[in-house]
Amino acid sequence: MKALTQWDFRRGFIIAPLAHKFADSSAFSKWNRVLVHEYKIWVHPEADMKRLADAEGRVALAIGDIFVAHGGKSLDELLFDVAGGDLRALDQLSGRFVLLVVDDAGAVVYHDPLGSQSVFYSQGDDPIVASHATLLAESQGFKLSRDVTRYMLTSEYRARRTRFLPGDLTRYERIKHLVPNNRFHMHEGRTSRYWPWRPCPKSTAEELRELWGNYFAALVRYLDGRYHPVIGLTGGQDSRTVIATTEALGMAARYVTWDRMPEPEAARIPVLADHLGREHSWIKMSERPDLEELDEIRQAAARAAGHTRGLPMLPAQMRVGAGSRDVFLKGLGGEVMRGPFNTREKPYLPEDAVELGFALYAGSIRLNAGEFYSNFTRRAVRGFLERANYGAGLFGCDVGDLIYWEQRMGTWTAVQHAEMSVVMQSLSAMNDRALFEAAWGLPRSDRFDDGPLVDIMKFYDPKLAEI
Repeated sequence: MKALTQWDFRRGFIIAPLAHKFADSSAFSKWNRVLVHEYKIWVHPEADMKRLADAEGRVALAIGDIFVAHGGKSLDELLFDVAGGDLRALDQLSGRFVLLVVDDAGAVVYHDPLGSQSVFYSQGDDPIVASHATLLAESQGFKLSRDVTRYMLTSEYRARRTRFLPGDLTRYERIKHLVPNNRFHMHEGRTSRYWPWRPCPKSTAEELRELWGNYFAALVRYLDGRYHPVIGLTGGQDSRTVIATTEALGMAARYVTWDRMPEPEAARIPVLADHLGREHSWIKMSERPDLEELDEIRQAAARAAGHTRGLPMLPAQMRVGAGSRDVFLKGLGGEVMRGPFNTREKPYLPEDAVELGFALYAGSIRLNAGEFYSNFTRRAVRGFLERANYGAGLFGCDVGDLIYWEQRMGTWTAVQHAEMSVVMQSLSAMNDRALFEAAWGLPRSDRFDDGPLVDIMKFYDPKLAEI
């Protein structure tokens, strides 16, 4: 294992059976160690932990940022509910966390709604779970997959504007990414789906706005006094709606904008910044920051991203001027509500699940793709659908909506969070099953015409909505 720096695998964890022997444990040997029944857990010293045990010996261990988004129950009560088998309690939790529930039968791993806290697991006997694919691979002595490396070098993959691997793949042959709305049974080495657990109820724009307000009030309360929020200021609908809401709720944030955006959008940024009246800065994506630790940060970011995103520069650029308690609040989750992959809105998409997943991942590239790229992508999609349990009851949820949430948000953006966490904690602003379910239950015109966030933005800040 390579020599570690202070930036490597920050806020990470690794979970293994008590009898397991690691090929190399140097990455986490000095982390906090917890023993729970027949399992041992190492947790990075910067990661929060909450451990509860009930009278029947069940243990719930939450790692990371976790808070109650809805309802009148406390966090402890909800964790006890989950440990006792009431998985509907997970719909009331948000943050960026992993939750381990251990009893006499074994250990089960859950994570937050969007899967923004990435969870990776090894396949085969004696499975291990970890926060970073590279952490897991190096501890086990796993090598990079030659087929995945070949795939990433294809002209088709390199032609993608947004590059992330298909399905739940990683750079390592025996390591997979746990898909949102699924749990991993460590004692059995398998996944199972727990959401959706009912058909989406019909909803109204007013009901969605009320849920939105409750969720963001809980988020702002959680962040207050714990973190100093940093938000990307763009002309996009999602970020402006998040900003309008958090500003109305009294949250003081620092704003940043990176300069790679269309000129018309860039021209609006100074007007938006003046309207907000907060600290704002530009990040020039082409510049190398003058940091002594620049190379260390970039190497750590590459490892945090599982060697899927080259040598990232953005974390180092964000490091300039960053404080020790800064948190980057990413405007993610809004597209899950809007449904860009919804098959009812795109009836030309194929009905076969594998072909649908292939079309949604590869887009127009698939039309002229070579045999290796096409076959590899289809195999990855097929494996993803199996491990994400798309054959289980989906209660009428649109498969395209689920694939967008669970594949694009659940894998690509989770890796982005891990990458940014090298220099500061990173959270998804809209990370709530109740919000997603309410958006999916809207009448078609409210969800798909202007999108469900426009009216919410106007409600909180009409002037910002006009800029």
